[in-house]
Amino acid sequence: MRVATMRNRLWTLYLTLLKDHYGLSAAKYYYFKKRQRTWEPLVIVAGLAPAVVMGMVFVWNFTEKLFMAGLTFGQPHLALLNGALMVSLAGLFFGFFSVITAFFFSSDLDMLVPLPLYSWEVLGAKLAVVLTGQYGINLLILTPLWARYGLLAGAGAGYILSAIVVFFALPLLPLSIASVLAVLLMRAVNLSRHKDKLTLVGGLLLVVVMVGFQVWLQSSLGSGDPEVVMEQLLSRADGLIRAVGRVFPPSVWAAQAMAYSHTGVGWLNLLYLVAASGAALFVLYYLGEKVFLQGLLAGMEGTKGSGRARKVSLSAQSRSPLLAVASMESKLFVRDPGFALNGLIGYVLLPAMALLPMFGQSLENNPFELLALDQLPPFVLSGGLALYFMFMTAMSMIPATTFSREGKYLWQIRSLPLSIEQIIAAKVVGSQVVNIIGCLVGAVPVAILMGWSIWEVLLGSFLGTLLASALAGFLALFDLRKPMLDWVNPVKAVKSNLNAVVGLLIGVILGFALGMLMFATIGLELLWLIPIELLAAALALGLAVRFMVRKWAPGLWKRI
Repeated sequence: MRVATMRNRLWTLYLTLLKDHYGLSAAKYYYFKKRQRTWEPLVIVAGLAPAVVMGMVFVWNFTEKLFMAGLTFGQPHLALLNGALMVSLAGLFFGFFSVITAFFFSSDLDMLVPLPLYSWEVLGAKLAVVLTGQYGINLLILTPLWARYGLLAGAGAGYILSAIVVFFALPLLPLSIASVLAVLLMRAVNLSRHKDKLTLVGGLLLVVVMVGFQVWLQSSLGSGDPEVVMEQLLSRADGLIRAVGRVFPPSVWAAQAMAYSHTGVGWLNLLYLVAASGAALFVLYYLGEKVFLQGLLAGMEGTKGSGRARKVSLSAQSRSPLLAVASMESKLFVRDPGFALNGLIGYVLLPAMALLPMFGQSLENNPFELLALDQLPPFVLSGGLALYFMFMTAMSMIPATTFSREGKYLWQIRSLPLSIEQIIAAKVVGSQVVNIIGCLVGAVPVAILMGWSIWEVLLGSFLGTLLASALAGFLALFDLRKPMLDWVNPVKAVKSNLNAVVGLLIGVILGFALGMLMFATIGLELLWLIPIELLAAALALGLAVRFMVRKWAPGLWKRI
């Protein structure tokens, strides 16, 4: 009876958190009960459906190529390994940021902690919510992959049964590892007064470590004579499969469980995968009982003072409201790990991908090697750096979610003696402070190691600041059109915000258009025109944004 009650309680908690996390209750209320904004889901489906179909078609065709390539070496299930490895690493990488915000930074924790719930129930329900989203993504990736492999290999009923078990077991291990890392990190940083800063730094360092680990595996695999290495890999049974699977060994178990589902070897590998997933869940359950609640309560406690009375200078002049909004925009984004870990990851990830291969044996096959071989003319290099600044503005999601992140505290901004034009300008300044510093932190080390000149970096940074600021103004206005204010989890205000997705798409389209213009200019051998073209584009976009802000922003501000 007690077990049934706990099971029903956990299921109810899971459904409640699921509806809240993905906005299902709000969608049902607005779209079905009030019949408002019914065009939004249609637009979302119409916009995402072509991309989903194209992605599934790509996976279908790529699986056939991998199958044929692996068949040449007698290892056709290389396609299965590729799919398992891809979804596992993605689950581990993105799962860490999802679980850390769901476990420790969502606003529903204040309501859950006083309830008569065990800590492992809260942890398990929240993990199940994150896991549900991962299952949805895996379904889109693995369905065409496994279906195509099954048709090519002539798989039978054992393959289907094994695929069902693998599908449900495969995400458990990477998400459990991500959850354990998140719980341990939060328990450690909550012992400090600067827990938010340490959480951000720890999360970003974890990204660098993960990328560096993969680079190390690739370099260690490719050491020595390539022909000798390949001969050794192909001389052993599933040698290539095991070598590639060194990045995440459970992916090998998943691939072999499905490929050899008609033999005992396949079922033994399936047992390995299920046992490892169960062991990871048990470790997470143990930490949930011993560590999770303590870390959560420590995060809710106020920071203790140092015991000294702080001196306040009464003669200090207060800042203007304009500067206050700009400062608050940049500081609150960086200090909130829920926002920062999702928005600032690109500033660390892209430079890390560029620099880490340099510490290996060579730059061969590194996609950034072109930047180090002096093959790019100076104006082209400066133009590319300018586009990097602009793209990172969209990728950071700061201006595209500037009003959405205010949430229920939007009234504080509304109460300031500022017009909406001034508020947008202040928010653009605040977002660009973060963007410029983030871009320079990534670009300067790359420039030093690649041997770029100072004037190339300065010119690219100047043009990039103008382009990024103009784009930031447009994205802030776009978010003002329909901000997402009813979020509970801070991740939802960033990652689940349609404005952020559209803003990123706008940045990609604009960057592609300017890149094509640069490519045409290179073809005409008029490289000196590149900075002039980018400057003209920045001024044109800035003037257009200024006109739109003056025309539409006051009405949109009153409507909220």
